[in-house]
Amino acid sequence: MLMKNILNNGREHILTLNNYPNGQLAVYLKDNNGYPMAELSIMEDDIHLNRNEFIFKNYSENNDLSQELLNTNIIKPTNKFVIIGSHLCPICYIANYV
Repeated sequence: MLMKNILNNGREHILTLNNYPNGQLAVYLKDNNGYPMAELSIMEDDIHLNRNEFIFKNYSENNDLSQELLNTNIIKPTNKFVIIGSHLCPICYIANYV
């Protein structure tokens, strides 16, 4: 599934939704030409997630993008968190994804 949105820089970006081998939601960000920019999700076998939820990788290369993506209201926090390595990552969901 593809979801187009416009970030603060005025450029169109595309969220691509897929599934990891364990069935969890995999979320990728691509530019308007379809080139990959970031993997926004993390696969974790020991965490149970609803179909539209994912672990939001909001650190490292995604640090600058994370708040901007939350501001689009496509990605929404659930107020649940999980520790991945040494990072506290929010569990988020995609609005309009069933």
